[in-house]
Amino acid sequence: MRRRSLAVLLLAGAMALGACGDDDDGVVNGPAQEAIDNESPYGPGVEVGETYDYDLYTHCGVQWARIDGVWWQTTPLNDGGGNPPGGWGNPYDVGELRVVDEGTAVYSGGPGVDVEFERTDLVEAPFTCE
Repeated sequence: MRRRSLAVLLLAGAMALGACGDDDDGVVNGPAQEAIDNESPYGPGVEVGETYDYDLYTHCGVQWARIDGVWWQTTPLNDGGGNPPGGWGNPYDVGELRVVDEGTAVYSGGPGVDVEFERTDLVEAPFTCE
């Protein structure tokens, strides 16, 4: 567990240092975090089987999504420089989120890509991105 925590911290630091290209293609402004903290699907109250409109924060790559009041994780997707892959909105990608079961959600967005997120127990953001 300690190694995983260290790996998450190192990855978050590397993402913060290596991200932030000047590519403005696909710029989408998302909602202020404090405005959605307690609103489903970001805050508590998601329902299994439901599909929600979802603005996924992608500025430092695609890896984390706040769903149902906790952070969910996927295998990282980025352009090698800490930004989202080509075709994704930046800093947000607008798509849909389907809650498959208590531990799995699928985000559909980007260039027609479905990304599966797995629930974690993290309530605080596990990354820093500027």
